[in-house]
Amino acid sequence: MSQEQDKVFFRNYSIVIGILAILIIVFLGLARFVSPTGKGVDSSAAAENTAPAGKVRLEGEAMPVVEVKKEAAAKPAMADAPAEPGKQVYSSLCFSCHGTGLPGIPQLGDKAAWADRIAQGKDVLYEHALKGFTGASGIPMPPKGGNASLSDDEVKAAVDYMVTNAE
Repeated sequence: MSQEQDKVFFRNYSIVIGILAILIIVFLGLARFVSPTGKGVDSSAAAENTAPAGKVRLEGEAMPVVEVKKEAAAKPAMADAPAEPGKQVYSSLCFSCHGTGLPGIPQLGDKAAWADRIAQGKDVLYEHALKGFTGASGIPMPPKGGNASLSDDEVKAAVDYMVTNAE
């Protein structure tokens, strides 16, 4: 009786494996038929879609130049606008505090919050940005916004950008 059960099991098992093999072949053929190139997956498109979004900048390296994709280059406003280093530094670093609404931290474009700070003069603002500062709110501003690899000129450009937007 047990040999008969074994034969039935192996027969059913073989049928299931055979059906799965046939389904795999059908799906592979269907994938080739449906793909736009007729050759399966386009590896260049996959490589482009999985490419790294950026690169780590080490101390002493200059700020990277942002490449404009073809779609963005078609827009005349983007193609003609020069890259502002202050805006670039603000967008990549300063925004995390000065653009998110943290209480006690002057936000970009908030004229009232920046008025007293601007009245102290740019030299004081530069010093606070470069060396760090803890104001009345008690929230510390780390030196260079926490990115020691920024040059002094990059930090000053970011300060100028924020002051310009608050005047």
